[in-house]
Amino acid sequence: MAEDAKVAREAKLAQLLNQTFQDNNQISSTPKIQRVPLFWRQKTSFYEYCIPKMISFGPIHHRNENLKQQGQHLKSQWASLYIEEYSKEVGPCNGNKQEAANYLYGVVGYNIVELKELFAEDVIEEYSDEELIWMLFEDGCSLLYYMDHVDVQRPEELKLKLDQLMHTWRDIELLENQLPIKLLQLLSKTQGADLDYLLINFMSMGEAKRSGRTTITIPIRNHILDFLRSSYFHTEIEQNVPNQNGGIQMPPPPPPPPRPRSSLVWQTYKNIRDLKKSGIQVKVNKSDEWKWHDITFTSRWFGGELTLPLWVFSNVTPYFFRNLIAYEMCPDFRNSFECCCYLSFMDSLIDNAEDVKELRSAGVIQNLVQSDEEVAKFFNDIGNDFPAKMFNQIYTTDAIPISKKYIQVRRQIQEHYSSRWRTFLAETRSTYFSSPWSLLAFLAALSGLILAVLQTWYTIHSPKN
Repeated sequence: MAEDAKVAREAKLAQLLNQTFQDNNQISSTPKIQRVPLFWRQKTSFYEYCIPKMISFGPIHHRNENLKQQGQHLKSQWASLYIEEYSKEVGPCNGNKQEAANYLYGVVGYNIVELKELFAEDVIEEYSDEELIWMLFEDGCSLLYYMDHVDVQRPEELKLKLDQLMHTWRDIELLENQLPIKLLQLLSKTQGADLDYLLINFMSMGEAKRSGRTTITIPIRNHILDFLRSSYFHTEIEQNVPNQNGGIQMPPPPPPPPRPRSSLVWQTYKNIRDLKKSGIQVKVNKSDEWKWHDITFTSRWFGGELTLPLWVFSNVTPYFFRNLIAYEMCPDFRNSFECCCYLSFMDSLIDNAEDVKELRSAGVIQNLVQSDEEVAKFFNDIGNDFPAKMFNQIYTTDAIPISKKYIQVRRQIQEHYSSRWRTFLAETRSTYFSSPWSLLAFLAALSGLILAVLQTWYTIHSPKN
């Protein structure tokens, strides 16, 4: 028995010592299409916003019977209509729909090995190659048709009612409903040349097509959700470099310089109301483009000014942002946590509905559907589990480049908030100069004091009779 135990232990040790990271598990800027990370799937209140409610795309929810009742029929219709358009617009098909279908199906089949590499192994292992080829062929054609014909003003273009259009549009953005851009490039009428236009048209819900824009140039991303995420920050923040295999891989971050212990800055303010009491006013950024890091802070003698981008809360918001969070936290995705950093920063300003009201009054938040309590709950519920929160709360780190902007602003706010002199000046201004009446009362009191001093001086120094 002892000898058997020794042999088993040595076998385990040998296996442990020979463990290596596989190339297909490397962290890069082109993560595989995968499930929501397990950490978030275990939180029911979070994961319920990551599950499609009406239609599925790709392998993860393909066998969900609830989605097949209506979603599958819609996808089949859109795929058929797309193939018909393809046969008429692409020369070699000469209007032959059957020939176009055979060609597109063959394209997917010819590239199936490469396409399978774009999915996590556990989401496709239960499908045969034939099942995957048909699924990607039908789903890809239907999605391209949807992106081209989506129009919030004319939902009948997709044989939908307005409420159905909104539900399908929202489902297409979910992390577990993504199709690789490579598939859409293979199936597109122009071999991918029109994808930038289709992505913009989808994002704007048909506005691009209605406005007559035909040429739009944007960086092509991994899938629709990745494109939506990247549209909210400047592309130079994430610099992608080719790896030896021809893919795209993020360069490793530089080592952080040593920092003295005195550089630690702890956040002592609780919410936006605390900042307001110290003289800090909030204003909305007037930029035409919404970017995650369009925040600035300016400190002055009698107060400060915090500028934030406009944030709109709608029915789609809880779904969209939770899926962005899940995407940024995928274990094989090297990124800068733009969404997590932004939401963590907003969470540092919001404790309850009163803080939301302050930001709404300043024009920073537009609450279209929910109460202020629901908006505050949204930030508080998801804000506690961010990796970015620990970085932003303590001191800057080079591990997350984008977080430097938020850390810089937080540091500036904290330094202003901790200054007793500035707080005293702000309170004085608020007490005596916040309204015309308080100003008049202050001037009257000051005038009375000056007159009393002059009268006393004159009494003491007046010449004797």
